[in-house]
Amino acid sequence: MSTIEINEMEWYLRDLLFRNYNKAVLQLKIETIPNNMIETYLRYRNRDLKHISSILEIVLENLISSKFIDRRNDFVEVRDGISRSQCSNCYYICYLGNLESKVCLRCQSNKLSTFPKKH
Repeated sequence: MSTIEINEMEWYLRDLLFRNYNKAVLQLKIETIPNNMIETYLRYRNRDLKHISSILEIVLENLISSKFIDRRNDFVEVRDGISRSQCSNCYYICYLGNLESKVCLRCQSNKLSTFPKKH
C-alpha cells in the first residue's frame, strides 16, 4: 500500500470521526469502521474490505501516536475534541484533535482558519 492510500484513508477516517463526534458518538467499534467507510464514502464503495482493514490498522496506529485518538479494547475514541479548519495556503480541510499541533496536514502551514459551518 502506498503513502497516498494511507494519507487518504487518514483524511476520511478523521472526517468520519468528526461527523460522529458532532453527533455525540464518542466511540467507534474498530471492526465496524471498514464497513462504515464503504457505506459513507463513494471513494471506498468498490474496495475490498480486507484491503481497507489493512490500511486502517496503519492509520489507527498513526492517529494513536499523534494523540488524536485512544484505543480502548475494541473501540477508538477522539482523545480531547476535534475541530475542522481550512488551510489559508493550500485550502486543504484539516480535522485536528485539540491535543495536536495546529498545522496543515498537507503543507505544514500554521495559517488555519475555522471552516465555516453549514447554515
